[in-house]
This record gives sequence, C-alpha cells and structure tokens, in this order.
Amino acid sequence: MCGICGIVAPPERFVSGSIRDMNRALGHRGPDDQGLFETRFTASGEPYALALGHTRLSILDLSDAGHQPMSNSSGELTVSYNGEIYNYRELRRELEDQGHVFRSRTDTEVLLEGYRAWGSGVIDRLVGMFAFALFDARAGTLLLARDRLGIKPLYYSFREGALLFASELTALRAHPAYHAEVDRRSLGLFLQYGYVPGPGSIDRHTHRLMPGHTLLWERGQVQVRRYWNLQDEDDTERPADFDAAVDGFGQRLGEAVEQRMISDVPLGAFLSGGIDSSAVVSLMQERSSQTVQTFTIGIDESGWDEAQHARAVAQHLGTEHHELRIESESAAQVARDLPLLYDEPFGDTSAIPMVLLSRFARQHVTVALSGDGGDELLGGYWHHDRLARLAPWQKLPGLFRRAVARIPSWPVLRRLGDLSPLAAEGETALAHALVHRSDAAALPAIAGSENVHPSEAWLAAFEGLDRGDAIHRAMFADAAVYLPDDILTKVDRASMSVGLEARVPVLDHRVVRYALRLPLRWIWREGLSKAPLREVLYRRVPRELVDRPKRGFGLPIDALLKDDLARWTRHYLSRDRIGEEGLLDPDGVQAWLGRRSPRSSRDLRTLWFLICFERWFASTHRGEEAA
Repeated sequence: MCGICGIVAPPERFVSGSIRDMNRALGHRGPDDQGLFETRFTASGEPYALALGHTRLSILDLSDAGHQPMSNSSGELTVSYNGEIYNYRELRRELEDQGHVFRSRTDTEVLLEGYRAWGSGVIDRLVGMFAFALFDARAGTLLLARDRLGIKPLYYSFREGALLFASELTALRAHPAYHAEVDRRSLGLFLQYGYVPGPGSIDRHTHRLMPGHTLLWERGQVQVRRYWNLQDEDDTERPADFDAAVDGFGQRLGEAVEQRMISDVPLGAFLSGGIDSSAVVSLMQERSSQTVQTFTIGIDESGWDEAQHARAVAQHLGTEHHELRIESESAAQVARDLPLLYDEPFGDTSAIPMVLLSRFARQHVTVALSGDGGDELLGGYWHHDRLARLAPWQKLPGLFRRAVARIPSWPVLRRLGDLSPLAAEGETALAHALVHRSDAAALPAIAGSENVHPSEAWLAAFEGLDRGDAIHRAMFADAAVYLPDDILTKVDRASMSVGLEARVPVLDHRVVRYALRLPLRWIWREGLSKAPLREVLYRRVPRELVDRPKRGFGLPIDALLKDDLARWTRHYLSRDRIGEEGLLDPDGVQAWLGRRSPRSSRDLRTLWFLICFERWFASTHRGEEAA
C-alpha cells in the first residue's frame, strides 16, 4: 500500500523539483521508501515533461526489487502503483507461459508485464484494490486507473494543459501551480452528507477519478472512461434456492478472504463483534495456519460499548484478541487531529474510533482485514429496513395510499409506527425522506445559496438504476456513493495515516456482483437483513453471540466532546470569522445556532458538519493550528 502522485505538462507548465514536495506530502502513506521518475518526451511533435512520485509501504517482496516508480526491462513502461493485486500469482503464471520474464516477486511487475501483453485490457483481469499511473513511452500516453469499488483514492486536476494527480489532495496542494479554491457546490453537499460525493472534490478545479474508471492522457488531452459498472449484468449462474445462495456467497467470500491473507508482513483483522467483521474473522481463522490477531475498541458510555461482543466472538473462534478502551481525552485528541488526517472536510464521527483502532492495530500488524461493505450489499442500514417495511404498502395504488394516510387509526399505519407520515410518498420521495436526515430547510440559508438540492448525489444514483425494487436501488446507490466517498475514505485515511494497510474482502467485485443480484426474499429472512452473510457466520459462530440490534461504528460526540463542541462553536462559527471567509452566510449560521436544539440529533449532526468544515478550512487555507 502506497501513495502516488505525478504531473504531465508542456515544459513551460512543468515545475522542476515539485514532485519531491508532492511526494513528501504523502510520506505517511508509505514510510518504507520513496521514489521519483522524471522524463521529457515528444507526442505528435509537441514536447512534454512528466514526473511520477511514489511512497512505499512494503507488503509483498520486501526487497529493493519492489522500489517504485518501476520500469520494465526495456524502459518503455513505467508505473507508480498503490494497492494490491490478489490474483497476481495466477496472472504471472499466465504471462510466464507467454514468455515474459520477471525480475521480482511483486504484483507491481505483474501489472507492468500485463499491460505490455494486454494493454489497458489488463485492468479487467485484476482482482484487488488499486490506483495507478502508467506511462507508455512508446505511445506517449499516461493511463490512470482506479479499482472497481473505489477502495483506493485518486484525485486529478487538468488545467491549462497540465495534468496533476495524487492519492490525496494534500499532495496536489504541495505543487506550486495548483490553485486550491473551495467549490461552493461541494460545500453544500458536504453540509448534507458529512462528506463530499464524487466526482467533484472540495477543491473547485479537482475531481476524483471515479470507481471503475480510467483516465487517458494523450497529446495534451484527457479522456475519462468507465470500464466497470455495478449495474452491468454478468453470466454468474443464479442459485436455485436460499441454501444454494448461501453456499455460493460463502464460497466467494471465503476465496476473497483467503486471497487477502497473502502478505510478507504481520496480518490481523478488525473485529467489532457484528455480523460482517465476525464473518470475515471466522473465515480467516479457518484458512490460517496461525492464530489470527483481532483488534477492537471499547467505550465507557452506556449503550455504545460493544467490546464485550467482540470479546465473546474472539474467544469462541480462538483468536489472539487485543482490546483498547476509548477515553474522552483520547477521542478529543483525535477529533483535534482530523483536519490534518483528512484531506477534505469529513464529518463521519466514526472516523475518530477508526483512527484510534488503526493506531492500536499498527502496534502489532501491518495489514488488517475489515468487514466493510456488508451493509451496502445486503441491506444492513436503517433506511433499507424502513424501505422493506414499507415495500408492501408501496405496491398499493397511490390514490389509495394517500387517502388511507389521512386515517391515523388505520391498523396498517399503526403497525408502521413512526413511518406512517411517509406512507403516502412515492418511491423516490420516500427514499429521499429516509436517507436525507440533515437539516434540509436550514442548509440554503447556512450555505448562502438556494442551489442546495437535498441528497442529489445519492438520489441520482438511486434513480439511475432502471430496474429492481426500491431496496435494491437504495443498496446500489449506497454502494455507488456512500461506500467509496464516506466509508472507504474513512478507512483509507485513518489506516494510511499510520502506514496500516486495510483490506476489504466483502468488496471483492465478484462477491459484490453476486450479492447485489440476490432476490430480496433471500436478503431479508425472519425479519433480519443480510441473511446470506448471517447464515455463513451461523455455520461457524453461535447465533446468540452475534444476533442483536445493529449499532453503528461511531461515537457519542455530544458526551465525549461536550466541552470541545462548545469551544469550537464559539471560535469557528463566530460571525466575524464566517463573514471574513465569505463561504457561509454569517446571518444564516447565527440564526440557525440561535434556534438549534441541543437534544436534536439532526441539529447535532449539522453542527458537527459546520465545525468540521471550519476547522478543516482553518488548517488548509488559513494555516492555523487546530484550536
């Protein structure tokens, strides 16, 4: 796992030596080694300059043979690559049969030789997580690529003929030609979600390369292309019944886990005691010749501590279990560090325990497997459950639903409980109401803009799937938007801030395709979601150890950060500061602060987002140390 960066531009736009500053900014992602590559070349008669940077976290082939950027034997191809190709051994054997000769045991060299044999078609053969930049001196082209689910990040900026790219915005900002300017539309989206949805970024002229996409630079122009789509059908054989579905899912997940256990450094797993991480750890323990090391954190707050559940699962499976207790001071310190750890404003409170867990695990291992992805693929979220409860009701004619919704005593509505006001809504409006829980009415005034469309990125993905029921469409939207831009961003920045590689076997693209095409009746059984994954786990762990109401991986910031929240509100949300910045509306913010309710979870969420943005802006644009 590594950090990558680079630039290709006409000579007059190329700043010599700047690649060193960009690379230095990514040092936390690769503490074991750093490398640079620079060249001048001609394409269609025009001169260009190119530089690639790389910071290395050694996982496979720890020798100097893994140094990057890496060139092939002829020097015609050079790559800077971040990630892991889990099927590299199979690809290597295939290439060797074709006559290719290898100088190392790295997956990086397999990528180079694979490109030499198959061109950009090598990407379709890769199983793993990756973001890479590959320079082809023969053709005078630069190819950027990002993995199918967006596990590894990649940003780019193309302006005035210069293409800049990097694993994090931090590295782009280190280049003297880069202009960091807050994008107001992205700011509005952040205030809704607590993260910035792609393809944009918080910087106006910078984009994410989206999951499953490539970018080809050629003769001073760029072309972005999708090579993989969640919606694409495949030739996977559909299971005959639920038991066959469980067998198929378990087989694919087991193979994905086994592939992700390949490592030349110590390896372990995150374990919360929930369904997803427990299933991954149980499959690891089955396939490991050594005792698996597991890591969890606990919190001394009523209703939030789940460490005892992880402890019970670990004891049953026989893992070497490590547990860290979170205290108020340690949580507050990480909260103070967040603007330095995340290159964009990030409001997901679970980033705090994720950072602490990563730091704790890194004391023992260099690679950790995670259970992330199960909720998105198998209906594990609150809004999936609500959509499932309302699904039969949605099949009734709209006129009838609207009429009955006016009768509060109607038995069906009583069973729907707190969802009864939503009973008359159509599918899209219903999905919007369930997913979008921030203060929609206040956002335009706070942001100083009427162009804040609630949940537009998620709803665009929801409406973009032209088949399936509302629950499947919601799962697709979560996998397309929330998963890469929140969950995977959180894990990547937290883990890589301490040089820890996090692997996510549930997000093997073959597991993902299989899960998202299972019928709803096999995902929900006995009133519980994630039925295939549960059954895989029940074959290894007693149900009573893992069956309980879902608790998100977050923190009660109103309790743990009470004093900090009050201090940060006074300092960062003052009328003078906001007015000076000119990004939010000072009157709108002050009016909202005056009427917010301390007991409202929605208001707390919006307050936290505002504070996160202002602290990030103060750090990156004003050069202030965190208060």
